[in-house]
Amino acid sequence: MTTLLTDLITLSAAGLLVATFGVVVRRSFTGWVSAYRYQSVVLAASTAVVGYSTGFWDIYAAAVLTFVVKAEVIPRLLVRVTLGVEGDLKMEANPYVSIRLSVLISALLVALSYGLVGQLLASAKLDVLAQAYLPVSVSLFFIGLFAMVSRRTALNQVVGLLIIENGLFLFTTALTHGVSLIIEVGILADALVGVVISAILLTRMSQTFDTMDTGSLEKLKDD
Repeated sequence: MTTLLTDLITLSAAGLLVATFGVVVRRSFTGWVSAYRYQSVVLAASTAVVGYSTGFWDIYAAAVLTFVVKAEVIPRLLVRVTLGVEGDLKMEANPYVSIRLSVLISALLVALSYGLVGQLLASAKLDVLAQAYLPVSVSLFFIGLFAMVSRRTALNQVVGLLIIENGLFLFTTALTHGVSLIIEVGILADALVGVVISAILLTRMSQTFDTMDTGSLEKLKDD
């Protein structure tokens, strides 16, 4: 493997982490969507790097589909479907965890991910792709899960779910160097349908209860 390819792998892995931290520090829904779009662009580029490294053409096709669906279609759909939601309902004004503490916890989750992967796969003979991307994919999973439980706005929790899905996609790609293109298309279609349904339901929820704060909805349940 050439030095240039190794550098590309390292840069793309770092770019994914930077984009994920970009999601953590944002408070508005539009900021979250922009950070998710950037993360998806880097994910598509990382997938293309895997395709270049392995020489499998179907991984290039998966990279193109990832860019189209995750970086273009899903963000546009989220914005379009939620046009009727008032701006203040999309703002994370009072999260369960502050932004500074969220960044600290996310950094600890990244360190934990690298430690877990290093311990669990210490005896496995991993190539450069797996060594670079597996810890990042686990980091995306943990940070996405943390984003879901630390945010009060249900709409922003959907973005956390999308980050988890990106982490699982990267994990599969790094470990198997790509699965069948038909399976990739099915996964992307499933994610697309899930996002549309979630966005519509959340929009209806905001119109019915005039809030997307999960804490307020729990109070309604108690009442």
